[in-house]
Amino acid sequence: MSLRPSAVLLLLCVCARAEPVPGSFHGLTLSLGSGRPVCAKVTFDRKTAEAGGRILILDAAGAGDEQAIRLSEAVVIRRGGLSSRAGAAARRHGVPAVALGRGRWDGAAPALYLDEPSYGNPQTSAGFSYRPVIGSEERALREGDAVIVDASKGQVTLVPPSEAESRTAAAEAARAFDGLRDAQALEQWLAQSGDEKRGAALLEELVPRAAEGLMSADDLARVRRAAERALPASARENMRRTEASVFTRAAREARARAEDCLADAKEATDSISLERLAEEARAAASGLAGAARLMSLSDGGSAAAARDCADAASKRAKSRAGKRAELADVAAAAGADRPEGVELPAGSWASFVESNGLKDWLSSTVDDASLGLRRKSERIRERVQSGRLGPVAGVNGPSLIVGEDAALRVEGPAEAPARIKEAWAASWGPGPLGERLRAGRALAYVGRVRIEKIAAADASGTAFSRDPGSGRRERVFVEAASGSLDGILSGDAALEAYTLDRRTGRELAPRTGAGAAALTPDKLARVARLARALDAWKGAGVEFAFSFSGARLLVHHARSLEAPRPVVPLNDPFAPRPEAGYLNLKAVAR
Repeated sequence: MSLRPSAVLLLLCVCARAEPVPGSFHGLTLSLGSGRPVCAKVTFDRKTAEAGGRILILDAAGAGDEQAIRLSEAVVIRRGGLSSRAGAAARRHGVPAVALGRGRWDGAAPALYLDEPSYGNPQTSAGFSYRPVIGSEERALREGDAVIVDASKGQVTLVPPSEAESRTAAAEAARAFDGLRDAQALEQWLAQSGDEKRGAALLEELVPRAAEGLMSADDLARVRRAAERALPASARENMRRTEASVFTRAAREARARAEDCLADAKEATDSISLERLAEEARAAASGLAGAARLMSLSDGGSAAAARDCADAASKRAKSRAGKRAELADVAAAAGADRPEGVELPAGSWASFVESNGLKDWLSSTVDDASLGLRRKSERIRERVQSGRLGPVAGVNGPSLIVGEDAALRVEGPAEAPARIKEAWAASWGPGPLGERLRAGRALAYVGRVRIEKIAAADASGTAFSRDPGSGRRERVFVEAASGSLDGILSGDAALEAYTLDRRTGRELAPRTGAGAAALTPDKLARVARLARALDAWKGAGVEFAFSFSGARLLVHHARSLEAPRPVVPLNDPFAPRPEAGYLNLKAVAR
């Protein structure tokens, strides 16, 4: 689905309220990823993207683009909506993605030409400060350009050529650190680089990680000292300003997450989700406090707010211990049903694992501390999809294969084994695998799959219980079309997009998209009610597929929108450490 010009203008107006950044372009966030900005060189070539370490630029994603999207650091597309192939694939694999919704595509060059707005003097209206758009200048994204994709803002920024090498090299080093947690290798890299700009660029990458509790204050201190040694005295003050600005932003965002976390802790019904909330809040509280002390800065109360959430979530988790609800139970309580279907026989996943010799291999891969979350996920998914699976009963025509984390169309019995393996593999993606790892139950996956006959429906769609860009709770986003769900899953349906008030289901903004109203106000209110129930069940943002068949609201599957986070313990004394500094660190960056 392409963004309408009116939607693009709305985005530009909203973005104009902030101080504009030169070379920046705003669009629609399709996937939040880690929530942090991603810096890398861009490529228009799928094969180059599959080699890793690049930001993939597409006109619009096709059926064969999932592998390239999965292995990219981020994705930027010209045309597409939340339910597009690019959006669905990026969320499934935890890859940040932004749809710009405009621009001139040149597939021969290749290049994407964009009009960069020119802003006038600051003005104030109705209490808002903004800078009006008074003109534009054409800019181009070309192969090898360095860009920053900030999915939390829906923003893509061209890095000035003078900073490109420093920024991309620092970003690559930080991603490598995510896998091995080796601050010593970063020290060596800074000492050997000979580039005065790399220290500030690296701290811009690492300070947000420290604020999230993903890098210890001790490791951050080591890198800061190494950065200072590599800089002349005249440049150290600039580095200090950079890290202070980055930490202030990280603390502000952490405070907002802590407020949402407290609300989640009050509503969540699943004990595992509550334990996850408590663990992440404790890590954030520790990280924020440690980084603030190190840099002699204020965290604005963010650490205290995170500790409050950790305490509340831990207390509620104890009261909910052993109380688990199934999707059907949650749906029924919210006035919805599951479609008719049959379950894959119990033990099918266990049988598949045994017959393909995967039991010990899965255990060793999950426990391998030298692999980052995305690399573990990649290896497991490849093995699952290449395994042998015999004929499957229950598929007699067009059907939906519905796993815990994916819903896939299948035309007939011949396609069923491949689609079932794909549904299983989706549950080993970075998001679901990361959630199980944090809960200490990575291998506790039973491979539930339902086979549902595709039935006629009046309208179908995909809903998001939270803003896919910011992760905030105020709004529910829905994309829908007339007809059954298989049209949505194909990625080719003409969709209509809705922005709803979370509690009432009332529309908060004009509809955009196809123009034919697929959902009435009453149906939108029912979808919002279901979104609230599923969100509370998971204790996090949820993406779910639904359809209306007469008066019945059917929910097909629901999956967490939560971005995957690294799960290797900080400063693990048993984790392997490289002997050759950054060269080894770089080799395992993915």
